[in-house]
Amino acid sequence: MQNDVSSSHGAGAMIDLNDLRVFAYVASLASFSSAADALQIHKSSVSRSVTRLETMLDAPLLQRTTRKVSLTPRGRELKERCVDILSRIHETIGYVGPVDRRPTGAPARRARFDA
Repeated sequence: MQNDVSSSHGAGAMIDLNDLRVFAYVASLASFSSAADALQIHKSSVSRSVTRLETMLDAPLLQRTTRKVSLTPRGRELKERCVDILSRIHETIGYVGPVDRRPTGAPARRARFDA
């Protein structure tokens, strides 16, 4: 028995981490517009990400009205896990450190432009 997302949601289907990140922002800020501003993306992109995630999970995650956004019970569960998953990813990337594109042992050089 497989435990990956693809086994329970169609062949080859995978949840996009960016969709989880967008959902976490919407869930934390209780607003599509605020999430879009914080992520510096269009509100329509935020909406598409959340809709894609809800479709993938076959579950409504948010209750939307013209005035507010609130989490469904499944949305609350996912938010808690998303925050943990995303913080672990961030921590792991921080542990690995920034990528240095200079070859090892090569001194940093500044470009010099003489006229």
